Amino acid sequence: MTRFRMVVRISFSMMGAPMRHDLIIVLIALLLIGGYGCQPESSVERNTVLMTVGQRALRVDEFERAYRVFRSAHGAGLEEDPAVERATRLRFIHQVAEQLVLLEYARDIGLEISADALNTAVEDIRGDYPDDLFEQMLLENAVNFEDWKHALWVRLTIDRLIQQELTANVQITEKDIEAYYQHLDAEQLVPPSALEGEGADQIDQMIIQQLRRQKTEQAYTPWMEGLKAKYPVDIDQAVVQQVIADIGAPAEDGGERAP
Repeated sequence: MTRFRMVVRISFSMMGAPMRHDLIIVLIALLLIGGYGCQPESSVERNTVLMTVGQRALRVDEFERAYRVFRSAHGAGLEEDPAVERATRLRFIHQVAEQLVLLEYARDIGLEISADALNTAVEDIRGDYPDDLFEQMLLENAVNFEDWKHALWVRLTIDRLIQQELTANVQITEKDIEAYYQHLDAEQLVPPSALEGEGADQIDQMIIQQLRRQKTEQAYTPWMEGLKAKYPVDIDQAVVQQVIADIGAPAEDGGERAP
């Protein structure tokens, strides 16, 4: 479905960005990283370790299953250009590594999602879909409910971690708001019609939310670099080359270093 394809694109762009309830395919991808799903597509031995992050290890079969879901949203034309396919796989490897770093850090600081919070989130998501559409989507993707629920827990953990460590510490000043207004006026980014019916306070709140998202994104990269220093990512480049070779040719740069 088109809606699913859009959700996957959002998921792997900026992991700190707040997520709406369109999470089913996103959660399936996380679920597959966790070790569930279909058979591997690579000829590399399925239990071969692709990367380790702290106490976590990701096997080739887990990567392939996660990539299959990711590729369903991004794969148009990839089969026609092996070079693009190889580059896409390399980028996805590093995106998965970041997810594992975040989960490792969350575990170390004792960040947990309670059963009540998880169940509430499940019902909230279910409420967005009419009749039995929710169950049909799970069935179409060959994922049972308990597996999907586990993946939702992973997503909530990462979101809460971002909120706790970054967003909650963002400070928005009056100067920030004034500068934002000036930017909108200069670039004409928001036509007057978009603000009709909104009071000054509501508009300010909308701007504050936007500024908070922007500052969270700006803080994410240096924060993640610090976490990677604490939780080194060890990607087996020989295995990467084997995985990429399945596409038709090895990577030309000898493999990228772990992020």
